[in-house]
Amino acid sequence: MHKEGWLKIVKYSAVLGLLLSIYLTWNHYQTGSFCDFSATISCAAVNSSVYSEIWHVPVALFGVIWFLFLYGMALKAEKKEIFVSVIRWWSFLGALSVVYLVIIEIMLKALCPLCTLVHVLIIGVLVSSVWWKKEMSVQHSWREVWRAGKNFWLGGLVFIGVLFLSFNFSPEKVNQDALAQCLTEKGAVMYGSFTCGHCLAQKKMFGDSFRYVNYVECHPRGPNSQYQLCSQKAIQGTPTWTLEREGVELKRYVGFLSLEELKQFGGCL
Repeated sequence: MHKEGWLKIVKYSAVLGLLLSIYLTWNHYQTGSFCDFSATISCAAVNSSVYSEIWHVPVALFGVIWFLFLYGMALKAEKKEIFVSVIRWWSFLGALSVVYLVIIEIMLKALCPLCTLVHVLIIGVLVSSVWWKKEMSVQHSWREVWRAGKNFWLGGLVFIGVLFLSFNFSPEKVNQDALAQCLTEKGAVMYGSFTCGHCLAQKKMFGDSFRYVNYVECHPRGPNSQYQLCSQKAIQGTPTWTLEREGVELKRYVGFLSLEELKQFGGCL
């Protein structure tokens, strides 16, 4: 295959990976996905778990940046052969993220089909770029590769820095300690799962105040799991909110509740 043909494949891979990463970023904030086939083959189970964010930034969003930069590198490689080596090193960094994500899937005992397709694209670009490096007429040192791709390396760091700042230094939220404590005093209990997107959204809504909420983890592999209790309570979906007093369940609601709805539910007006 000629270099032009290979670069065309790299660009197609970058576009496909970009579209997949954009969808996975959007899906991170949704409930369910068209690729949820079972409890163990599910995009949502992986993409909405507690491991799907790094310092509050969706992992899928890093994929958006990675594939955008890959496309730019492929354009550069059409004119400068050294960018084949730049792509190789960029793909190596992407492969490290694949290792991290596969470990997450092993921990969750769940497979995200679309994530797997992204992994295949990254590994495919890495393997092919290593092969093309052997075919290059001139071999470049890592210093030459650094200088050639410096704008991409530094640009990537800037983009990542901006993401961390924007996701971690948002305007200060209203303290929800009073509501969380009131709900617990009234007997409200939240049954959830660490793989549940709406459970994660529910926790974020309270922020640090969530520590006062009476929370029960229902996933058998979740932290401090109380799977047997959830089975006894016949918890079918998460989040499930119940109002319990002296061991008697007065009412329950299955699904996400806003702060105002929780005030009504728990009688914390």
